Amino acid sequence: MKKISVLVIDNADSFTYNIVDYLRKINNINIETQESNRISLSEVNYFDKIIISPGPGLPKDFPIIYEIIKEYHTSKHILGICLGYLAIGSFFGANLINIFPVVHGQAHKIKVVKQTPIFKNIPKTLKVGLYHSWAIDYKNFPKELEITAVSEYGIIMSISSKRFNIFGIQFHPESYITQYGFNIIKNFINLNL
Repeated sequence: MKKISVLVIDNADSFTYNIVDYLRKINNINIETQESNRISLSEVNYFDKIIISPGPGLPKDFPIIYEIIKEYHTSKHILGICLGYLAIGSFFGANLINIFPVVHGQAHKIKVVKQTPIFKNIPKTLKVGLYHSWAIDYKNFPKELEITAVSEYGIIMSISSKRFNIFGIQFHPESYITQYGFNIIKNFINLNL
């Protein structure tokens, strides 16, 4: 059986290697981590799956992410976490909004409102770790995407493409606060190619 090749794009975030640690627990995959400011678009072609890590700032501060999504959104499985989630949303036309108060290192409940492969065998309600000051707005939400989970405060917590294998999650599955975080990552990896 061919090993699945997974690229983790590191957007200068301390959580990136928590994601990598989860991936190391999954059999039959090859993992490579590349810093977003050093990767070329052509390098991405060699991977089956892409995970776009959290990071500081906004997606516009990491322009290569948009290039990667544009080039590979029809052909590769993509999971965006926090900053990666915002990048996917804004690539498809979502508006990003500042939230107040800022949420850092807090546990909130979310509700899965639309079943997708990454939430397979995950309870409809779970506790997750949040570290963010930006969110995707409901206003003018892109028709290409669907909302798949929301927080107890009504903030969009996950999205997916209606046509492609693209998933975004605002919360941090790699945080110790998040229930079933490993399962969510594993579900993404196990999604059929």
